[in-house]
Order: sequence, then structure tokens, then C-alpha cells
Amino acid sequence: MDLAGWRAVVRRIRAVTILSDSFYQMEKRAFIAILLSLLILVAWQEWMSRFYPAPPEPQAPAQKEAPKSPPAAPPAAELPSAPAPSPRAPARAAQSAKDITVDTDDYIAVFTTQGARLKSFKFKHYRTSADDQSPPYELITAAPGVPFPLGMNWPAPAPFDDGTLLYSVSGGDMKLAGAAKGTLSFEGQGPDGSSAAKSFTFSGSGYQIQLEASVKSPAGGALTPEILLTEKSDHNVPNPDAPFEGLIALVDNKIKREHAVEPNKSVEFSGDISWAGFGHTYFLFAALPDSSPQHKLSLTNAGPALIASLRAIPGNGPQRYTLFAGPKEISILEAVGRGIEKSIDFGYFALISKPLLYLLHFSHRFTGSYGIDIILLTILIKILMAPLTHKSFVSMKQMQKLAPQMERLKERHKDDKEKLNKEIMELYRRNGVNPLGGCLPMALQFPVFIGLYNALSTPIELRHAPFMWIKDLSQPDWKSLPFTVGDWHLGIPVLTILMGASMFIQQWMTPSAGDPNQRRMMLMMPLIFTFMFVTFPAGLTIYWLVNNILSIAQQYWINRHS
Repeated sequence: MDLAGWRAVVRRIRAVTILSDSFYQMEKRAFIAILLSLLILVAWQEWMSRFYPAPPEPQAPAQKEAPKSPPAAPPAAELPSAPAPSPRAPARAAQSAKDITVDTDDYIAVFTTQGARLKSFKFKHYRTSADDQSPPYELITAAPGVPFPLGMNWPAPAPFDDGTLLYSVSGGDMKLAGAAKGTLSFEGQGPDGSSAAKSFTFSGSGYQIQLEASVKSPAGGALTPEILLTEKSDHNVPNPDAPFEGLIALVDNKIKREHAVEPNKSVEFSGDISWAGFGHTYFLFAALPDSSPQHKLSLTNAGPALIASLRAIPGNGPQRYTLFAGPKEISILEAVGRGIEKSIDFGYFALISKPLLYLLHFSHRFTGSYGIDIILLTILIKILMAPLTHKSFVSMKQMQKLAPQMERLKERHKDDKEKLNKEIMELYRRNGVNPLGGCLPMALQFPVFIGLYNALSTPIELRHAPFMWIKDLSQPDWKSLPFTVGDWHLGIPVLTILMGASMFIQQWMTPSAGDPNQRRMMLMMPLIFTFMFVTFPAGLTIYWLVNNILSIAQQYWINRHS
């Protein structure tokens, strides 16, 4: 919604409700309270970013230096990954553990024979930050007390977790490309004589991995293992480059989201589980059951770790899963199927957000720049909304002409509110003016704006997408022109300043009804929006700036021809 729409909304509300002078005083106090709240919010965000910076980048260099450390160092980091049945068993397993690397077109995965688990997963096409020299994004991060994912446990005869089990492996390091496939097979034996096996099948292209897991009891009977996905539980310091979303699952065709669980507590779901996993704003690590549709899913907060377990109900024999570890790009997710594209949280306006995102994709085929795509999309939306904007502006001009008569009526019937209401409504009727004629058309633009906000801020397409001097359209534009003053890390919000200036120009061109309270309110709107957009993604700021420029042009044309 442009500035003319906001002005129309304020005027219609005042016209319909016939606000008294006391209300204007209350409106002024409320506005001051809103402004102070915004200032406090901006100061709070700056304070949090200064004293609690996000730590994703320091982890990557440590991973690069890991091979230079003594051989005993990596097993030491793995010891907390699972409880040990005896003090000596983990050390013996760790000393003999072996790492296997799988290198494909899209990622580099590292598995360890201790527990046959995924130890590292680095993307080849996605970096940790917008810096061209930043390391690849690491989906699996080692943390004290957090076991590596893709473990198993089973009740035979007592519950057993394979985190301390040393597997033998068939196959070694592999490099795959295109349609080539490769398999790693792990086999191990529990202390009670039960045998476990995991088989991973990889493709040279794509983010899907096929997993087959099976367990046999000492007597030879088939047992049903649980597949474990893990994530650290402490996300109090958010990663602005890929915020953690928690557990996401599609249960009975309904999305379930659990961001956090209280310590030593768990939540459970059961039914037709299409997929379940841990999500970040831009990435997802999930398991899609291939066997029985009925599964039990539980999420437990085990101190430093969040553990999601998935088990078939009932289930005998090998359990097969399709693992997805990749970006939440809608075309990639739709190719996987099973409704996994619903892991992208478009909010309540998904019916608007998704078509807008598809339009961005279509335009990107020809432009190669998401900044240009946003500008073209803004022009298209403005053209579609032009009739509504024109109607609102014409209605506003009509209300402006009636303002002197309304003031005389208010003065004449200032002691009789009921009579005043009747006279004003009669004035509207005689002149053919609908007091909501400009408000309702502009209100229809709210869903479009919110849908566009989700389309620009949620999918991965805009992450690290450059445009002119902007390095990342998914982040505020001031981060692209940073500077430091003492201990303060600041930046120059060029786009946001231009956006605020364009709103001031709109206000100068917009006709005024002569109400001083309303005029003061409208004069402050550009300042409020400027403060708000300091923290908004640069892609959304581009949309609002271009929309303002087009609105100025439209207002100029209407003023010339009205």
C-alpha cells in the first residue's frame, strides 16, 4: 500500500467515526507512544547485535584446521555424542573410528564408522555468509553433548543406542557426478548379540540420499529400529544467515512445527508421517519414510541436544527412508514430492506468496538478477493495483472538497453528536461520496504486501543475491556498506533513506483536508517507516522504494488531469 492509501485510510476512519477533539489528543499520545516504542525496538536490536553477535562464521575455519590436529582429537569431540555402556568402550571405539567422504556435485558428506553417523555435510553452492571468501555452509555442526544424526536405537532386550557401536564399512571414499550412484554399507554388532546394518545410497546430482536400516535380535528375529535426527537445543543466539526453525513435520497432511521443548521433556506425534526433520529458514534436513505410512515421531530435549526419533508402527524388517539434506528452494522441494515444499513457511498468505515467487523465477530466467526481478514485479503489481489506487485518490479529493462543510456542521452541532452524525451522512449522500470508498480498496492491498514480504524474506532465492552495491538482498541494506565507530558496527542504509525521502515527496504531493492533527500524523509516517525498514530485507526496501516512485508518478498524472 502506498502513502496515498495510508492517507485515505486515516481520513475514512475519522469521517465514519466522527472523532472528537479529545480523541485527537489521545491519538497524539498514542502516536508518541508508538514512536517511542519503535525507537526502543531499534535500540534493543542494535544492543543485542552488539553484545550477542551471531557465531556461524568462526566455526568454519575450525573445520578446515581439523585435519592438522593430532589423530586423537576428532574422537575426543565425538565422545559426548552418545551415552556409553562402560568407561572403556567409547575410547576403544573412538580409537578405531574411520571417516568416509562422499563428494558429489552438490555437497561433501563425511560419515564416521562410530555409530555409522553423518559427521559433516557441506554445501558446494551455498556459503556461510555473503562474503565471496566465506567457507561453504555446514549443515551439521559439532557441539559438546550433541550426538551426530542418523543414529539408531532398538529395544533388544534393553534399549540400545548405536552411538558407541563401531561399525565395519563396505566401500570407501567416493566422488560422484551426474547420474552416477554409490553405496556405503555399515554393519555392527551390539553387546547383546544383536546385529545392525545401515546402507546409504548416493547420487552424483541432487540432495536425496537413500537409507535402509535393519536390526536383528540375537535369536535372528527382525526388530524395528528408530532413526534419530539431532540438533543442538541452544539457539538463544540466532544465526541471521539461517535462523533455526525447529522440528518440522507433515503429519496426516498437516504441518507441525515445534521450535523448542522444555528440558527433559518431549512431544509426540503419530499417524501418517510423510516427512519430519529439522529446518532452518533456508535449509532442511529431513527423513521421508518409504515403508509403512504409520509412524511415531517424538522430539526430546536431552540437555544440550534436541533428538527427533522416527519409528514405523508397526514395523518389521528393514526400514527404508529417503533423506533430504538441502536448500529450501521450492522447485527442488517440489521435485522431491510428498509435500515437503510445505516446509517453507509462507504464513497465512501462501496463496499470494507462491505465485509471486513463481513470477520471480520466471523473470529470473531472462534477467539473471533478483534485484531487477523485484523491480519488474513491483511494476506489475502497481499496474494491477492502479484502478484501486485511482479510485482511492479520487475519493480522497471528494472528501477534501467536503471538508469545509464538515467543519461547519461540527461547529453547528458540537453538542449533539447524534444529530452531527445524521447531518454528515446526509452530506455524503447528497454529494455521492462513500466514506469507505478509498479505505476498502486500499485495504485489499494489505494481503498483497504481506504475501510479497513472505515471498522475498522466506525462500532461499534472495539469500546472498547481489544487486548493485547490495551484497545480500535477504539482509538489511545497511549491512552492505558497513563502518565501525569505536565498538559500534554500523552501516549506511542508502535504500532506506531514499525510501523515506520518496515518502516525504508523496506527502508533499498528496492533497490535505486541512486537519492539523491528521497532517502532523501524515508528516511523521515517512519517519516511522524509515525506522521500520532499517531492519527489513533489502529486497523488500527495493519494492517499497519503486512502489513509492510509481505512486508519485501516478499522483502527478492524476493531479494534472483532475
